[in-house]
Amino acid sequence: MKNRLLSQILLVCYIGAVASAILAAFAFSWHDRWESWALALGAIALLIAAGLVVTLERYMDDLIGRGQSQLEVLRAQIAEMQDSVDVLADGLDAAIFICDPRATILYANGRAAEMFRFDHPEGRSFLAVTLSHEVEELIFEAFREQRTIVEERLLTNPVERVGICKIWPQKDGKRVFVSIYEITDLRRLERVRQDFVSNVSHELRTPLTIIRTMAETLLDEDTATAELRDRYLTKIVDEVDRLSAISADLLTLSVAESNPVKKGACDIAGTFRTTLSQLTEKAHEKGMTLQYDGPEHLVIEANTNQMTQVALNLLENALNYTIEGTVTVQVRQGMETAEIEITDTGIGIASEHLPRIFERFYRADRGRSRATGGTGLGLSIVKHIVEAHGGRVAVESSLNHGSRFTLFLPVGNPRRDETPAN
Repeated sequence: MKNRLLSQILLVCYIGAVASAILAAFAFSWHDRWESWALALGAIALLIAAGLVVTLERYMDDLIGRGQSQLEVLRAQIAEMQDSVDVLADGLDAAIFICDPRATILYANGRAAEMFRFDHPEGRSFLAVTLSHEVEELIFEAFREQRTIVEERLLTNPVERVGICKIWPQKDGKRVFVSIYEITDLRRLERVRQDFVSNVSHELRTPLTIIRTMAETLLDEDTATAELRDRYLTKIVDEVDRLSAISADLLTLSVAESNPVKKGACDIAGTFRTTLSQLTEKAHEKGMTLQYDGPEHLVIEANTNQMTQVALNLLENALNYTIEGTVTVQVRQGMETAEIEITDTGIGIASEHLPRIFERFYRADRGRSRATGGTGLGLSIVKHIVEAHGGRVAVESSLNHGSRFTLFLPVGNPRRDETPAN
């Protein structure tokens, strides 16, 4: 609009200058010199004004152009900053929401959409996206009281999880910021640690109580018979052995969990065949049969000592929980993995116990476990060693129909000329 006005002024100046020049010429022909000079000066003034208008127009165009350029630069910088903020927010492990006073979501980062499995939550209510009345109430409370709230809450959508929720309002009261940091694994590890400490204390307390009671009995009984002393001392030795076994298994489990695996050429088939031969006498005493089905040798990249521990724990477990029948080991080589199946015809495991049998000190049948002398750590050791090697262990079982444990171990790149890793 300004350019149009200047164009109109410029046109008036040019027309006026031409008209003044024509009138000055007529006045000169009429020998009216003063009027002709006045009109001539007016024409010159109008031309000068037109030149100033042209200069002003160019200056304004240049000024507007520079302003538009600066505006574009500012817009580009703002867009770049916005993209940086979005990238930063999307890279956070916490879910970030920005809500209005009615708890309508104005912004949500990628983690928020991922956590609640809700694409494009903007414009939706916080409750519709999270299904959490408790967190929504915290948002309203933060608005009302204009203060920061940090509380732990249980979230159930789409799966159950625990999160630390921090809600703080903007100073002008128009927005509220919500961050939710998931600590489900942390709380689970805390429960595992608490259960572990409790189980260790319980497992140690029983043999220690037995040892103390029998030792005190022997000290108090001056007339204790040789038979009583032998029976009590034998029991004390058994309980000490049990404590030693628990201590050794705890150390093995600690090594399997924390230390990096030292791998080398490991004949996994030979390891299981050797372990079977070591347990042959124990199997015969129970009237059981041990069978092996597979290649004579199968070399993989693994730690031989740890694989021996795995074989011993699984085979002893099969023997302890099988009254009569057969324990069979099958070894197969796949394209990238070695598969080892240990199958028994024992008492089996009820389906409700299967998800927890690899937990430390968990026993499906506590009475039988104590009778067989198990520590409750064998299967946990197996799981950690196999997973530390990049493999996995699976179990299939049903009560009174036996069990089958299957190991899947990566073959790796073993060098046959290497000394087996210990």
